Amino acid sequence: MLIGNKVVLRAWEPADLPALQALRNDFPLQRQLMAQPKGSSLEQVRAWLNARAQAADAVFFIIADKTSNQPLGYVQLLDINLLHGTGRLGICIGPQAQGQGCGGETLNLLADYVREVFGLRKILLEVLADNQGAIRLYLRHGYREVGRWLQHFHTGNGYADVVIMEKLLTA
Repeated sequence: MLIGNKVVLRAWEPADLPALQALRNDFPLQRQLMAQPKGSSLEQVRAWLNARAQAADAVFFIIADKTSNQPLGYVQLLDINLLHGTGRLGICIGPQAQGQGCGGETLNLLADYVREVFGLRKILLEVLADNQGAIRLYLRHGYREVGRWLQHFHTGNGYADVVIMEKLLTA
């Protein structure tokens, strides 16, 4: 468990399933995450969580409120490559917890953890170019834009650009 001032990053628990199902079924939120939501039952969410928790090249944490332990979202680092010292970030914070500092604290806790435990030196991410709130958050926490895929992600109404960002993890 990683403990911050506002949030804790912890393993998932069965009691988290309804909140995570709500996040997975929030289609506008999932679109911002570049997911292709189809709707998820509790059993599908459980299977997804089990797969994430067992992945050899990933870490997955529930973002929980420090006081209530209620899930606010989740964060994962996928495609961890120990040779190159890299991993690919994915973060989802429910609308009710956005804009309260939870995302920034989560980014800092995760970066410290993967640098210290896995010796990673860089975190990569992809974000829709129109997700300006997320881009501002990443920039405030040391990420920089390193590229852009034009008309890359199908939105249902056309195609959106995707911004590629990275953060070098220096001690």
